[in-house]
Amino acid sequence: MKKLKTLTFFLLFCGTVFAQNFSVEAKIDFAEIFIGEQCKLMFEIYQRNDIQVVAPIFSDTLIAGIEIVGRTSDTTKNQDNSLVVRQIYTLTSFDSALYYISPFEFAGGGDTIFSQNLSLKVLSVPIDTTQQEIMIFDIKPIERAPFNLELFRKILLWILLIWFLITFVILLLIRYLRKKRKPQEPTKEEIKRSAYEVAVEKFEEIRKEKIWQQGRSKEYFTQVTDVLREYIESRFDVPTFEKTSAEIVDLLQFTKRDFAEQLKSLQKILTLSDLVKFAKYLPDFDEHISALNKAESFVEETKKVENAELKIEN
Repeated sequence: MKKLKTLTFFLLFCGTVFAQNFSVEAKIDFAEIFIGEQCKLMFEIYQRNDIQVVAPIFSDTLIAGIEIVGRTSDTTKNQDNSLVVRQIYTLTSFDSALYYISPFEFAGGGDTIFSQNLSLKVLSVPIDTTQQEIMIFDIKPIERAPFNLELFRKILLWILLIWFLITFVILLLIRYLRKKRKPQEPTKEEIKRSAYEVAVEKFEEIRKEKIWQQGRSKEYFTQVTDVLREYIESRFDVPTFEKTSAEIVDLLQFTKRDFAEQLKSLQKILTLSDLVKFAKYLPDFDEHISALNKAESFVEETKKVENAELKIEN
């Protein structure tokens, strides 16, 4: 009777095993490691080739205290077309303890199977007390770095060099600014030459050139009247450029008491010049010479005499 019960239990167990679609076996190569060492955990899944087994998914940690630093997997096909899938995890730990690795769940083909429970003991690194005596010392105070004389000399040299360069640049800048602000002294020629002298010199150049003899009467009268305009503006402080001949004569009315005849002569010169420049009047030989002579006389007779004042009509 006892043999019959044993046979019945065996047949039921075998039927259960062969009825399963897959099986799982968990192995660990080392049950003990030192802190920081590594070991390998392997799951072997035996399954039919027509089913898909869902294995547990791990991140960077297998369980609390055990880290996963690497993982590989491979699949082998048997002669009966069954498959062997191997999942290998490289483990390590940095805390000494005895770790219990509980079973993990695998599912596939309608079945659910749990792996074996495992354990891993992590040992701390032993200290060999036979080689040297263990001594405990107090924490040492912070020590100052030794004084580096060579480094100090280099730093001082660079500081002096930079200081000299900055001083040199500042002195150059001050000298430049002083030179720039210094008022320019007028040249001797500018001090000596008066409006009268400049006008006489330019009239002499016009007389020598004789450009009116080349048929350039308009240019000739323009030169004569321009010299007169420059002289009048400097001598009487009257704006003449951008003014018409009639406007210039009107502005000089305040000189009529002292230079009435000269003012009439100036008006004739300006009127003749306007006729040549704007009315295309062709003056004869004598009119060219006469206009230049009258211009020179106007300058000569109205020049500023030292120690004499011009009487201005109020």
